[in-house]
Amino acid sequence: MSNLPIPIIEAYGTHREVGSQIGMQCKPQIMDMLSQMRSDLPANVTWKSMLEQSRLYLAYSRTAYPQYTEELEGIAKGSGVPFDEIFLGMCEELWEPSVWNKGCTDMAARGRATLDGSTLLAHTNDLVAEDESRLVILKVQAGDEPVFLAVSAGGVGISAGFNAAKISLTGNQLDSNDIRPGVPRLLVARAILGARHLGEAMSHCLLKERASSYNNIIADGNGEVYSMEGSATDCDALYIEGDILAHANHYVSPVMRRFELDPSAFAGSIIRHNRAMRLLEENYGKLTPDLFKTLLADHTGYPYSICSHQEKSKTVFSIIIQLESLRAWIGSGLPCQTEYIEYRLEPYRSQDS
Repeated sequence: MSNLPIPIIEAYGTHREVGSQIGMQCKPQIMDMLSQMRSDLPANVTWKSMLEQSRLYLAYSRTAYPQYTEELEGIAKGSGVPFDEIFLGMCEELWEPSVWNKGCTDMAARGRATLDGSTLLAHTNDLVAEDESRLVILKVQAGDEPVFLAVSAGGVGISAGFNAAKISLTGNQLDSNDIRPGVPRLLVARAILGARHLGEAMSHCLLKERASSYNNIIADGNGEVYSMEGSATDCDALYIEGDILAHANHYVSPVMRRFELDPSAFAGSIIRHNRAMRLLEENYGKLTPDLFKTLLADHTGYPYSICSHQEKSKTVFSIIIQLESLRAWIGSGLPCQTEYIEYRLEPYRSQDS
């Protein structure tokens, strides 16, 4: 069992102040992340040229999300790292898809599918093994936004989490063929966790100036769940059907399949998606946070299993979220070996209430 909890980083204040606090507390993880990025540079590409390319993304980001750009400036100041290198860490789009090795599996259930009728989100996050040592849990309250709790590899980008307004974000990497200069998808993920309601979260998924998109699964405390299957130029909002939903790392919407960069590369994703749906169907009406802990440890289809032990891409953390109670259970490492720790948030009360 993995008994070591992921370090929790708390930050409060303006966006710039929050960033500075994160940067100070996450400096070792940030330095390690940047070192890995340098070693992963594509052939015949220099660090300088990558920084130059990222400036195009920065121009879009300053316009769309000045507050989150300021947050990154704060991270740079707090960590003592040049801002352009911090921002480059947000620009996954500039690397070959194979560099990131992300392979996540998501399951969602609500209403009749869960034992108590609550809304449950479950997510495995597959990265390179080294990323496990860089994980932190961010508990952040920036400006007048709701407090959020999220898992991050390095403290710069966000992988999955939820906020005190009962908005959750999980999801999956998608490799689209229409990537372009724009707002990095990691910055969009940060914006979603600042949302006060579902419509606001959805608007971020639909940002016109985005460079690319994850499959962003967003949900709220009313049991509304959407899989926002996007690319840079299009998006299909897949609504939860029959009170269950699953997604992995390939496009499932007929509208979006034309954006798949390499359809031949996703046999493992198809296996995980279908296995997740089967598990949801077989356990319909019985799903609880404890049962999801077992489902996330499933090894059917190994090595392309939900609990991934692959050499190049293993499960480094998993999270289960219950939105109505504002609780989450997070485990580091492989789901089959981890010990989940419970985290809670207090309900959000806006300054107008």
